[in-house]
Amino acid sequence: MARKPLSILTIGGHPKDAIIASGGTMANHVAAGDRVTTLCPTHGLSHHTEAITKYKADRKMPDVEALKAELMQELVDAATELGVTDVRILGHDDSVPIVERQIIEEIADVIGDVLPDIIITHALYDSVPGHAVATEMTLLAMEAASGFRPGKSYPPHKPSQVFFHAQAGRTNVLETNISRVPTHLVDITDSIHKKSEAMNRLKTQGYGADSPTQRKLGEVIDGILGIHARVPYAEGFIAHNPSLYTTLPVVIQGDRDPAQMTNMLLDNYKPQ
Repeated sequence: MARKPLSILTIGGHPKDAIIASGGTMANHVAAGDRVTTLCPTHGLSHHTEAITKYKADRKMPDVEALKAELMQELVDAATELGVTDVRILGHDDSVPIVERQIIEEIADVIGDVLPDIIITHALYDSVPGHAVATEMTLLAMEAASGFRPGKSYPPHKPSQVFFHAQAGRTNVLETNISRVPTHLVDITDSIHKKSEAMNRLKTQGYGADSPTQRKLGEVIDGILGIHARVPYAEGFIAHNPSLYTTLPVVIQGDRDPAQMTNMLLDNYKPQ
């Protein structure tokens, strides 16, 4: 019996975040017929690495509005590579990442609109402030969306599960607050090239077809996570809520040819 289509909402603090941590999973859900929405609360200007590098060199203030538009278009283009057409960008300033009521309410409105079964976002104690703040606001927005909100057109809604990214934000002692052992792995081998194409759309943020960054991350993060599941590439997540069963589930290991487990599918990858 086929399952009903799911609604998936991915949330990243900056335009590139959801693509990097869950792009393969997003593509898998699109292929399965699920509704996938990606949301970024900010315009992401603080992570426009090209503009930052240039400004440090010549001290000339760039066209800030044009840079914001460029970042947001990159997210739309990257999501399109994954088959995701529902992209929500709230466009708030990210220069000083703090919890703001307005952003919480806007995230709650998106939850009320798309009614996600699953939300995917950063780990709560991610040491990149913009990541942790986005997740804190997401959890607060979930609480708001699950209750009665006068004047809203949607009924109260609570997602069944939240999955946090199981990868480091930065390498520092604060990251020890986050479990690095995923509770769930998603085999993204069949969508790894889609994810790579998506990441290469994020050229102002350090990626692009002429940069090896996406290939490096693909092998050292997605490639390593796949090894013990016996698949070439996997994305890892940590479940927020315990799952309820009537009997214990069986963990299914990868059923691919064991010789494929260490295939480096990105070695000969040629960006389009």
